[in-house]
Amino acid sequence: MSRQVVTRFAPSPTGMLHIGGVRTALFCWLFARKHGGRFILRIEDTDLSRSTDDNIRIIEEGMAWCGLDWDEGPVVGDPGQWKGPHGPYRQMQRMDLYRAKIQELLDKGLAYRCRCSREAIEARRKTVEAAGKVFQYNRGMDRGKGCAGASHDASEPAAIRFRMPEEGDIVVPDLIKGHTHFPADSLDDWIIARTGDGPGVIGVPTYNFCVVVDDTHMQVTHVIRGDDHLNNTPKQIPLFAAFGYDLPAFAHVPMILGADGAKLSKRHGATSITEYQAMGLLPSAVRLALARLSWTPKIDGKAVESAEEELLTDEQMIQLFDLADCQKSAARFDMDKLQWLNQKLIQRSSWQELEPHLRPFVAEVSRGAWAAKTDDWKAQAIQCTQKGKSLTDMAEALRFAFERPATFDEKAVEKFMTPAVKPALREVHGLTDYTHEALEAAFTAILERHSLKTKDLAQALRVALCGKPVSPGIFDTLMLVGRDEVAARLERWI
Repeated sequence: MSRQVVTRFAPSPTGMLHIGGVRTALFCWLFARKHGGRFILRIEDTDLSRSTDDNIRIIEEGMAWCGLDWDEGPVVGDPGQWKGPHGPYRQMQRMDLYRAKIQELLDKGLAYRCRCSREAIEARRKTVEAAGKVFQYNRGMDRGKGCAGASHDASEPAAIRFRMPEEGDIVVPDLIKGHTHFPADSLDDWIIARTGDGPGVIGVPTYNFCVVVDDTHMQVTHVIRGDDHLNNTPKQIPLFAAFGYDLPAFAHVPMILGADGAKLSKRHGATSITEYQAMGLLPSAVRLALARLSWTPKIDGKAVESAEEELLTDEQMIQLFDLADCQKSAARFDMDKLQWLNQKLIQRSSWQELEPHLRPFVAEVSRGAWAAKTDDWKAQAIQCTQKGKSLTDMAEALRFAFERPATFDEKAVEKFMTPAVKPALREVHGLTDYTHEALEAAFTAILERHSLKTKDLAQALRVALCGKPVSPGIFDTLMLVGRDEVAARLERWI
């Protein structure tokens, strides 16, 4: 490619950061990283009635949690700051540029002022539809009744419409879907700026206008976005031409469906990226699961098939990612598959990799005590709970290390807290050397002296220390609780 590749993710902050949007952002990120290009985060906040600063913060924090770092875009948590040479990266802070570009179109006669009220347009719509026609502004039966030929001046407030071509086809070239043709006469003159506050004032520009100006100004080479935007593209292509801009390459990725084939929604489970974070999923698992929706990676020309091959690292995904390997049809989201990937990646990760992700979950359980633990203690705690399916499972499995049991499993007490085991518990109470080797040697001697099996003593200790006969390996359990606390918890049983 002759130009540096530049992609962008441009969400509208009108609600949660949906996993469908994150999948689109991931494809943009992978493509830019593969080609040594730039990835931009841009906030499209011109929907003033629904865009909020809280939603912008959720987008920024969600993207950061996912590990989708951007080369240009806003600084998390500071709306007045950004990084990159084309800022600001919030559209409402770019109004001067948009209005200058709209004035340029007005001066060239490629846009015009429209004073039609909503009521007048609706009345004309009903007339056209009653005649069995499809209503389009300044098209068909409506031709000549609109503002396109009226040459309105700036003496009254007005919306601004873009003058669309009336003949031929508008062709959308797409790297995933191929070429899609839209007859020009099926598209009306659309509003590029809403009615201003006074005479001559250009109001807030609309999405389809801003996106063209921004993509060009920010030197975007590849527009990778959801296929729900496909119908916007034939509106945007003539606008690129009106400004004399080169077209970027388009790639419209298919939508994500639930397991039942319906549009992904709350009834299928979590749909916001923050919900997946709260469930204790690793960002790497979310990235991998979303990447596999509509993309089939190929190794040496063959599609990935085996379970081992599926566990791709970020580096492998970047190396293998190719828009040509993306499917045209919608993908079905499989929550079970995501959880399986999460468990596998937890098991494969080092304790150092897991610790920052586990920290917020275990900190809640430990009431701040986690931060005071040594690295050796944290390593042991993580390594002995890595069979958990999620970070929340791991944190819950470590609760015994921070909290004395408030209740005890009655059946377990009856089964394991026998008179025969109490003398052995007294000996454990007196142990002082809590290295793994010393504990193992002491256990062997205690079991021999009291003619007990390992299970007899281990389960009794688990009940005493944890309130239930479930914990990591018994030596790990003792070491994580710690000598003094073990002695304190055994007091009631000896």
